[in-house]
Amino acid sequence: MASLAKEIGRNIKLQRVGLDISQAELAFSAQLNQSYLSKIENGAVNISVQILYNIAEAMNCDPHKLLPKIIDN
Repeated sequence: MASLAKEIGRNIKLQRVGLDISQAELAFSAQLNQSYLSKIENGAVNISVQILYNIAEAMNCDPHKLLPKIIDN
């Protein structure tokens, strides 16, 4: 299983692309540096809950949509 940071980053990117928003636009709206958003989307950094909420708000979605699904065995 991929790391949590990679899964969150992938979900953020999928949501952003689905909304046809550029990285620069999302970074500006979420009050982030574009290079930092790139690192988030690539799973290179762990983000805080506050940043997750800022990104979700900028994309007008619920934060849980950006989190990976948990499969219980």
